[in-house]
Amino acid sequence: MSGENISGFRHPGDVDVRSFKLITAVGQIIDIQPITTEFNIYQSITEHYLQCDLVINDSLGLLNTINIDKNSDVQGGFSGGDVLAVSYKTNDGSLKYNSHFFSLYELSDRTRVEDKSEAYILSGISLEAYPAALNKISRAYGGESGSEVSGMVSSVLGEFMDSRNIKDTHETLRTLSGVRVVKENDIEDTVGKQKFILPNLSVDDSIDFFTKEAVSVDNTPYFFFYENSNGFNFKSIGSLTSQEVKQKYQFEVSNATGAYKNDGKQPEDNEAFNIVSFDVVKQGNFLDNLESGMFRTKTIHLDVLKKNKREAIYSYEKQFPRFKGLQKFRIPGGDVQESSVVRMSLSRKGHDSDALFTDESPAPKKYTETLSQGEGFMNHIFNSQIDVAIPGDSELNVGDIVYLKIPPATNLKEQDGNEDKYLSGKYLVINLRHKLLDGTDQMSTFLECVKDTGVKQ
Repeated sequence: MSGENISGFRHPGDVDVRSFKLITAVGQIIDIQPITTEFNIYQSITEHYLQCDLVINDSLGLLNTINIDKNSDVQGGFSGGDVLAVSYKTNDGSLKYNSHFFSLYELSDRTRVEDKSEAYILSGISLEAYPAALNKISRAYGGESGSEVSGMVSSVLGEFMDSRNIKDTHETLRTLSGVRVVKENDIEDTVGKQKFILPNLSVDDSIDFFTKEAVSVDNTPYFFFYENSNGFNFKSIGSLTSQEVKQKYQFEVSNATGAYKNDGKQPEDNEAFNIVSFDVVKQGNFLDNLESGMFRTKTIHLDVLKKNKREAIYSYEKQFPRFKGLQKFRIPGGDVQESSVVRMSLSRKGHDSDALFTDESPAPKKYTETLSQGEGFMNHIFNSQIDVAIPGDSELNVGDIVYLKIPPATNLKEQDGNEDKYLSGKYLVINLRHKLLDGTDQMSTFLECVKDTGVKQ
């Protein structure tokens, strides 16, 4: 949330809900904001789609007022074909509205509160999830000479999640609800020509397969495909950690004073940027790092056509300088000399330049060559985790970098104004929840964040 233009802003978490409408399967438009007692939007770096749930306190008999298609024998009420159109933002004049269409796929926990009142939960997912679930992919990708995995991901996205039918559906829903949803997809380039045959995989399984096989331009083979408030994203862990800090947040205690003075980013003592609460989930686990092969891994590559093998050793100490970390320090333990993980993989390295295989035009996988490096980098970035609650900020998304300033837990006056050198620092947001319509005019944002090391030794 910008600290420079706060037109309409009244207090931390102030939210502007422009639209909150139920569009039934038969086209009824119902404003359900008055009977909604809580609404949550979920983002995750490991999930393909946005999801939501809303708690309804209903004394109007909503489910019995939804019309049925009288020309069919399908029951009325909640059908799974209903859509929630929502548009909201932090009440800051500089921000755009986050607008979404959610297909409501589940009704659960229906409870009679009083004789003439009931409560229940409706769960929703981005409407692109429905056509993705309905389709299978059985085809070859890459052609005769191979192509980049990023192009394959773009092809699947364009065919099933950003198709003409999806756009027409968006336009129809816009006409009915007045909510306009525009998604800006961000697909990161990959390297290496690849050829694959997908054997009747679902759309989501196909994307997961491509994500596993992708290698970034800096040879990091760890990608995520996820949706945030802007659209669909296909990003490597290295590109995410290389971003600039999106926003700074601080935890104030009773004897703390000021924060981030004169940095030009936000007003001093602006409560909108305060951390309400935090919970340290993990701050390093040496045994997990050791057993996962973070520090040292051996891979045995088998070439069954040439009938030979080769061994490759991944070493954290050697690879660390290539990591695009959030902080600049190493994690202790990287000097171990034994490999706790030994892998075996099939390899065709060098076949593309071998005259013996010219007619076949092979495209050797880079993934098997860089897997240990990618997993080592991932374990490095996910070394520490903290859960944070902040005043609602609709501008934040999973995949963003935030800086958290947390003071040390001490009564020593000489440490007043300092920051805990292990808890503070740059974090990658991996999960996010916006909570609103909970009986107040405020929104709260809950973050799950990870980082590698402290900001100081």
